[in-house]
Amino acid sequence: MAALPVVSNVHVKELSLGVYAGEGKYFGGHEGLSLFSWYRETNEGTIILINGANSRTYEVTDLDYNCCLLFG
Repeated sequence: MAALPVVSNVHVKELSLGVYAGEGKYFGGHEGLSLFSWYRETNEGTIILINGANSRTYEVTDLDYNCCLLFG
């Protein structure tokens, strides 16, 4: 039986001012199409999906001010 796909060591890397990339280590055979999502975490701890942010890279907007960016 083939191993289930797993991504570990997921993290965000700054590419340039205001541009970030989500990275991780993939295990589990041939990697097909992957789903990427970016989120904003507010100061209150609320996590909000960023609509349309579905690639490995993300450029910050004014809405991201005072938020922590999450990738998953």
